[in-house]
Amino acid sequence: MMQNRMLFDHSFQVLEKAVGISQQRHGLIANNISNLDTPGFKAQEIDFKSALQNAISSDMDDVTLTKTHADHLGLQSGASSVSSFEEEGQFDGLNWVDMDNEMKKLTENKLIYRTAVEAMLRKITIIKDVIKEGGR
Repeated sequence: MMQNRMLFDHSFQVLEKAVGISQQRHGLIANNISNLDTPGFKAQEIDFKSALQNAISSDMDDVTLTKTHADHLGLQSGASSVSSFEEEGQFDGLNWVDMDNEMKKLTENKLIYRTAVEAMLRKITIIKDVIKEGGR
């Protein structure tokens, strides 16, 4: 594990956690959509920001962060990141799933996932380039 920390800095670990949380969130959103016609079903959601902060803080026992600007946010631990919710005016007589809202969340989650994966791929490309150049 120590070698991985040296080879892949903390940002790679954060991106890895972001991809994992995004995958979990995708599963919940898909479950919400698939239960659109289930009587009394309450949609579930993962607060991506809180879940990522919790995942990072659980692995940061030996990592020190430096706040370089007054507007930077610190890491804060939150409550459970998966929650059921009932939005006022969203109950349609059958359940609490709003298809438009779920599709919006699905699109947002796709962007988060793709951005994190693209950043990971770029970091891997940089490492490959360094390895190639080191052999010359």
